[in-house]
Amino acid sequence: MSDISEASITEKMLVKQLTSVETSKISYSGEIVQPEVNPVLVTPGAYSPKWFRLRHKAYWLLQGMPLECMENALTAVSMSTNRRSRDNLLDTVEIYGEGNWCYEFAHQGISLVNRARELTREGELTPEKTAEAVKLQNAAMVCFSIASYPHLKGDKNADKAQTIAIQCYRDMLTLAGVRFKELSIPCSAGGKAPIKAWLHLPRTDQPVPMIIAAGSYETLFSDFFLLYTECLAPHGIAMLTLDNPRCGQNQSFALDYDCSVLHRETLDYIVEHEPLVDSTRIGALGFRFGGNIVSRMCFMRSKLIKAAICLGPAIHRCFVDDEVLDGLPAVMKASLANRIDRDAAEWNSIKPILSQFSLKVQGLLGTGTEVPIAAVGIEGDPICDRSDLKLLSGSSAKGMLLEIKKKKLVDATGGFYEMILDWFGKHMDLKS
Repeated sequence: MSDISEASITEKMLVKQLTSVETSKISYSGEIVQPEVNPVLVTPGAYSPKWFRLRHKAYWLLQGMPLECMENALTAVSMSTNRRSRDNLLDTVEIYGEGNWCYEFAHQGISLVNRARELTREGELTPEKTAEAVKLQNAAMVCFSIASYPHLKGDKNADKAQTIAIQCYRDMLTLAGVRFKELSIPCSAGGKAPIKAWLHLPRTDQPVPMIIAAGSYETLFSDFFLLYTECLAPHGIAMLTLDNPRCGQNQSFALDYDCSVLHRETLDYIVEHEPLVDSTRIGALGFRFGGNIVSRMCFMRSKLIKAAICLGPAIHRCFVDDEVLDGLPAVMKASLANRIDRDAAEWNSIKPILSQFSLKVQGLLGTGTEVPIAAVGIEGDPICDRSDLKLLSGSSAKGMLLEIKKKKLVDATGGFYEMILDWFGKHMDLKS
């Protein structure tokens, strides 16, 4: 089922002699003093001053992680008596072994992979067993992805976890009968390695419309699996997804203000070389930093993109507002610093660099694009407030602003897929 054996997985992820700089030290050399209450976060319960990482429990469960596995890993981390690189942060166990974040989530992932493989070996592979094996492979993939979080360049153990997460993803797609292509695309933007991207196809007998999905720096390309299987594929829509610069499979590419270059060149490649994609019906979906990527594409590839949705897009305020930038938790500061090859301990010198990512500073917002853009945000979100949503939707000839009230956030989440299908259906001539 996989070209990574059980012995190989164990050797990669459970050998305690693995050495690596502890994650919180990779791009944050200074002392970390977390605020008691963080004003920037929207996700309830994700932040705690006792943890370096954010714990997106609800999101992880939604992605398919079993509750028991998540709690087992988090408990092992928090209860560990092993030495920490930072005494005030629970998830900074220094040595790779019991209590180390990457080790504990990888341990859960290995158990799930083994259960999936046992199912596929036991006699006839019935539809029921196949569905269960797919579920287990997905859960394992999520575990290994979380093991690598926050996906920093230079985190050797995280790189190993990502490698196994990708193999779990590949195995899961194959078991589920999902048609897909792993693409390696030459890039003019530099970097010795090619751009890595994944094209998911609902059918191969005729060209189909496609959505290119871009996520935040807290996610990997594989996080869009449920969007594809539950929303896009049933309506005959392909999905293209890839890791951002300096992240995951594309970490060899530098990140600068032109953050959409990998996605643009991948889109150009698809239009020119992929006959199974209908190049007249291509849309784009971006979340948080991915919203910045998608917004830039709407200005720079307006002839190719027929419609776009940007969810809580990081397009202006979060890059220029000192209150927002200084209020970011340590893991987000470290993540941003890592992508631009800086040290978050020198935060004041990083802020001017981050301001270059503002689409308003770049002069793009207000110039106008023919691409219909739905700018969707949450009331009171300091990362993307109403003024940012107005700037983006107002730059689109057929733009729409949708601000969801916090009290209705749960209900809105239930209608998320419907909103996507409605917007793209309206502007891309999709058939229900």
